[in-house]
Amino acid sequence: FVIYQLTDAELETDPNGTSININDTNKDTAQRTRNQYVWVPVPNVEDIVRTKTANNGIMQFGQNYTFSDISITKNTITYNNYYIEPRLVEQHDKTKYLLQKYSNIDKREDYLNKMQEDFAKTIKSINKYKGFYIGRYETGDDYAHSSSKRCFISPRVIRYNSNIGYVTWYDSYKNLDRLSGKTEEYVETGLLYGSLWDYTLKWLQETDTRSYRDISRDSGTWGNYGNNTKTVTGSAQPAKTGAIETITYKGKTYSDSPTSSNNIYDIAGNVNEWIISRNSTDGRMRKGGGYNDYSTTRSAAGGSNSGPNIISYDGARSELLIR
Repeated sequence: FVIYQLTDAELETDPNGTSININDTNKDTAQRTRNQYVWVPVPNVEDIVRTKTANNGIMQFGQNYTFSDISITKNTITYNNYYIEPRLVEQHDKTKYLLQKYSNIDKREDYLNKMQEDFAKTIKSINKYKGFYIGRYETGDDYAHSSSKRCFISPRVIRYNSNIGYVTWYDSYKNLDRLSGKTEEYVETGLLYGSLWDYTLKWLQETDTRSYRDISRDSGTWGNYGNNTKTVTGSAQPAKTGAIETITYKGKTYSDSPTSSNNIYDIAGNVNEWIISRNSTDGRMRKGGGYNDYSTTRSAAGGSNSGPNIISYDGARSELLIR
């Protein structure tokens, strides 16, 4: 799925974009210039959401999974579990300065209400259309990122973009909704939920794209990691979306898409990606590992937590929903 955000030159010659077409002759340009997403089918919405009766009402939480060398199993979720969404990170989300700076919200109650409303819309869309779109690439930017410039200014989901790190969780949550662009009447975007990350990995295994071990134990055969010796130069490279050119997997050499699975790039390695799930009362989750990590310690299913206001070489991935 491609969002057509027309350039000024295109608007001058074709205001409605009716002549814009992506095909084999211009696909490389499209990958570098157009926001792109991949459809993940979800036949049963209960695979991504659980409900709990609390406070005389029904509450919805994301369904996450445990990954091993031989299986993928649903976790039993209770209200007090740390690894849960949507949920506040109490030690940070109580700070008015952080909420105002990153979300333009004053009260933590309003912040939680917004998160719950966003999650409810996500579940409603997935239940209706039986799936969701995941960013084909990690979210990048038109502007260079550094430890001093820690935000998405002009977020993009395009290939070969190296401006994909040094963003906080707060900034990712706030700004990835701007990716929907001019088509927002029909779709909306946002930071990927942990339940959707887990379900995507489950889908990769079910379609025989990746083995249980590839996902849970060692993702080095399909990710940009520090111990990856199958790249062009023989070692992992500084992160860039979809940048590794060739890799050998199961005795076959692939070109163009070595770090992709079911057309989704860099789920394993490259940069750690923020997801909405929290991990504790003071941390949010990052998944998938980065190019400075080892594939055996930060597999695609592996994760770590950090304060949502912390700046490091972390990135994010977008989801896209049909309204």
